[in-house]
Amino acid sequence: MTMFNKTLFIHLIKTNLKIFLIIAGSLSLLIGIVMSIFTPETMHEIAKTNMDAPVNPLGDITTLISFVANQYFGNFALIFGIIYSIIIGNKLIADQVDKGSMAYHLSTPITRTQYTFTSAIYFVSSLLLMFGLVFVVGYGVAEFVQPGELPVKEFFALTLGSLLLHLTFSGITFLASCLFNRSSNSLALGAGLSVFFYATNMLSGMSDSLEFLKNVTIITFFDSNAIIQNESYGGQLILLVGLTVVLYFIGITIFKRKDLPL
Repeated sequence: MTMFNKTLFIHLIKTNLKIFLIIAGSLSLLIGIVMSIFTPETMHEIAKTNMDAPVNPLGDITTLISFVANQYFGNFALIFGIIYSIIIGNKLIADQVDKGSMAYHLSTPITRTQYTFTSAIYFVSSLLLMFGLVFVVGYGVAEFVQPGELPVKEFFALTLGSLLLHLTFSGITFLASCLFNRSSNSLALGAGLSVFFYATNMLSGMSDSLEFLKNVTIITFFDSNAIIQNESYGGQLILLVGLTVVLYFIGITIFKRKDLPL
């Protein structure tokens, strides 16, 4: 028996379409705006203004790719991607158990493994589509507004790195959702860890004395500076892939074996 259920997959697409369109649409609009507003002259002036600050809150914004790396992938994509993973991760499993909908799904010819595996495939494929749209829209707008200014290889690597990071976040929220029968507990762990990683990453850039916090957040594995400077970053992305696979596998295994209030 196959672990993938096509009917369930289509159902998940329909029931989660609204939140997907909101997040994917927002990210696509924002990458278009970021690509459009960049001008070297304006960014150099902003950089000079922040030069005397103890910590530059904007990072390097002197080139189009560094501006995209720091302002888009370091802020907008990070925040919106985490929000999406928190909502969908909780909604796929724990929320269904909490509301009693899981009893209906499992009363049909769908096994627990089929349900979680199909849900995982939906989660991963929706993020693939979302960041695929980001790349296409970003590249298209950049070529239209500022032809030749965007280094495509680096932009693709940034998009891929951000995707892999958010797949790991999705693995965290998915595991939390499989672990608990109550939606509130799932959110406490999944959202709590995600927000913790985001907060520690943000704090680590505020002061040299807080730089050690980079060692306790998975966001460090997405090294945008290494990507745009053509330094070594492949190993970190492989770690994100491995972590994602492990998180999803554990989640599916736990849900298959645990007691459900059906």
